[in-house]
Amino acid sequence: MGFHLKHIKKYRRWVKQTLSDFRENRRFDPVYAERDLALRTAQLLQKPARIDRAAQKKHEWVLAYMEKHCSETIRKYRDLPAPANLRQPQRDPKIWSMWWQGEENADPLFQMCIQSARQHSHQPVITLTKDNYSEYFEIPEYILKKHAEGKVMIQHICDLMVVSILAARGGFFTGATVWWSQDAPEGVLDAPFYTCRAVSKSQESMSRSRWVGYLMGGNKEFPLFSFARDCLLEYWQNCDHAVDYLMLDYVFELAYRNIPCVKEMIDSLPERNNMLRNDLIMHLGDPYDAEAFRRYTEGDTFLYKLSWKFGKKDRVSSDGKQTNYGYMLEEQSNANAGAE
Repeated sequence: MGFHLKHIKKYRRWVKQTLSDFRENRRFDPVYAERDLALRTAQLLQKPARIDRAAQKKHEWVLAYMEKHCSETIRKYRDLPAPANLRQPQRDPKIWSMWWQGEENADPLFQMCIQSARQHSHQPVITLTKDNYSEYFEIPEYILKKHAEGKVMIQHICDLMVVSILAARGGFFTGATVWWSQDAPEGVLDAPFYTCRAVSKSQESMSRSRWVGYLMGGNKEFPLFSFARDCLLEYWQNCDHAVDYLMLDYVFELAYRNIPCVKEMIDSLPERNNMLRNDLIMHLGDPYDAEAFRRYTEGDTFLYKLSWKFGKKDRVSSDGKQTNYGYMLEEQSNANAGAE
């Protein structure tokens, strides 16, 4: 009975949320609404072939929409020659992260993640905020106005900030919920281009895990960064609605298709790195066990994507045992104290 009840409740939540989103999407565009609904239905049914077909149709529509509203940027960058330093390592790259309201106002998860980056990169990490970003790049007033009006979500402001800082300064960007479990391998932080990869044949996501928007670095001249920045600026000049929550993936796909050196650099990365990066997120609330936890701190995965939306983040389990999250917070606090 409990098993069936749990799934019935989950299905009811899915129906409620999906119908709400469908109505909202129809106001945006009826064709998009139908394609998004088809993909969600296929995902609910867990039919891989059907998911791929539905995803491809949705991706085609979104890419066409973005091509229309980013046409000037695409024309400007199409077939752009490779920069002279395409494969040269960076010199003294800065490490960046971001918290719009300021690091001092961040939640413990972010503070733990940013401190882990400092500990394992062995250098300062600059946190971009609403108060200091203008020291490095500008966000046009029309985007800030649309953000204040609720048209541009903070997620898409952050996407713009990621590619803007890399286009302006280069370096290495680590997302607000990326936890570093150990030092980066040699050559990663100063790489001419780097991102997490685990190339998938599935068409479900636009990126197919060829890249991630929350972790990347490279030379400031690498055109992926300035193209993505300019695409987003043009898009938000023309549009008041994000075509997709993961819109940055579609921007990267446009760069991949239109700029030969971007395709070359993305394809030249090893197909797999940080393969366990999504494994820890749902185990933060598990009781801490030293032997089990060691899998996260040894091996070839040094970056883990966490979230404040998913996974239990209790410091102590229901039976009074320290959780993985509690242990991670304690260890980071001890590391910070030792560094002072």
